[in-house]
Amino acid sequence: MSFYKTPIKYGATVVDEFIPLALKEVSVLEVEDYKPDFDDFEAKLNDVLENPIGSKSFDELVQEVYEPGKTIMFIVDDNTRPNIHTRALLPPLTKRLIGFGVREEDIKIIIASGSHKKPAPEAIENRILGSQLYAKWKDHVLIHDCDAGNRPFDKTSRGTPIFIDEQVLEASLLIPLSDSEYHYFAGQAGTVKLFCPGVAGRETIQVNLPRMFDLERGFVEGCRLGNCDGNPVIEDMIEIASNVKEKLRMFCVDTIVNHGEIVYLEAGDLIECHKAAAEPLRKLRVVEVDEPGDIVFVSVGELGLNLYQAGKGIHAAWNAVRHDLKGWIVLLAPCQEGIGSEGYEEAMYASKDMMVKDALKFVIETYGSEETFKIGNQKPPDLYRIFLDVAEHNVKVVTELDTNELWDVYRMEGINPQTPQDAQRIMRGLVDRFVQDNPDTPSPRVYVLPDAGLLVEVKNRSR
Repeated sequence: MSFYKTPIKYGATVVDEFIPLALKEVSVLEVEDYKPDFDDFEAKLNDVLENPIGSKSFDELVQEVYEPGKTIMFIVDDNTRPNIHTRALLPPLTKRLIGFGVREEDIKIIIASGSHKKPAPEAIENRILGSQLYAKWKDHVLIHDCDAGNRPFDKTSRGTPIFIDEQVLEASLLIPLSDSEYHYFAGQAGTVKLFCPGVAGRETIQVNLPRMFDLERGFVEGCRLGNCDGNPVIEDMIEIASNVKEKLRMFCVDTIVNHGEIVYLEAGDLIECHKAAAEPLRKLRVVEVDEPGDIVFVSVGELGLNLYQAGKGIHAAWNAVRHDLKGWIVLLAPCQEGIGSEGYEEAMYASKDMMVKDALKFVIETYGSEETFKIGNQKPPDLYRIFLDVAEHNVKVVTELDTNELWDVYRMEGINPQTPQDAQRIMRGLVDRFVQDNPDTPSPRVYVLPDAGLLVEVKNRSR
């Protein structure tokens, strides 16, 4: 039997040739080639530093605010993000600062971990800075703690109390290093999210994030992938960052990473950078299709360390698959670190014996209030709202996770490959099973989604 060339990753392993040529409606969902407006990264970086949007130039701002003993602080992502941009930007920017006469001891790097678990030293070295940067700057690294050392700052118009890490508030200049990306409920990650939840206190996070919830639909209409208009979560985050920006000097450097390469660079005012990223993100992240898929294969690649992080793949595939309880989602995610979130795990166990609609309402009421919310509690409502359209157990996971727990608690079918290479056999078997189990769909429409960061927009969603 011959198969399509449809490469997709299971962790770091590329899996290919699992869809037989006998099926005629097969598509790999990818954006059109995007050509950056630069060939030379260093030259482009110099250009945006010298000609920023909404801000004085980087050089002028540094010279204006710095004197020995004052801190210049980089804000960087934690180990749940790829940090390709962090490792690319820190060397030239620190070199530039030192060239101005900034003392090394006055340069700090704070990890914007929000309410995530603090990264261990090996995670900082291997997943954030890389070995060379870690060796040079490890003694300059600070880690945000949402439960300690945060100072009340202000309140948003929606009533969100703003608590910000006091180490951030004491810096003379903040340099957020951003990786703009689509986000499944905040709409657009990067830039402003480095402040909330990035360096915000739990008091702020617990009020901001629950603004996503709706008891009937799971999330409010505006809280969806790629959308910032009428999105109460990101609008509140923008206001939080704006309030900080009014009182602290900052200079944002923003990027977009595509297939492991930086393809977009902008710099200057934080809010202007957030706005500017919207247009290139749409070109890089939106795929339009006429009809929904019957079966969608999706990968989170090497970020599939746990089920919590891998959930973005299920969400991305949900946008592409049919919504009549007959479609299948096949997620490739080793999840070698397990579930990855106590909040996610607790809520799913507590609701495992309920009907989907009842479970959806229960987890929001029980774990989604300002008093009870903690990071991870947004995953059960997202999963349960997907199960309103994609029948429970119609989400198949090629994974190392315990298959009984996946079935009984998370309502997904898990299949364990013997080796990463064995994933191909499993995926071929799933295609065969779908055809056998759905005789009314003898030639299913199959989508392969190698990038879970893509937004699939279906033009004709009648199912």
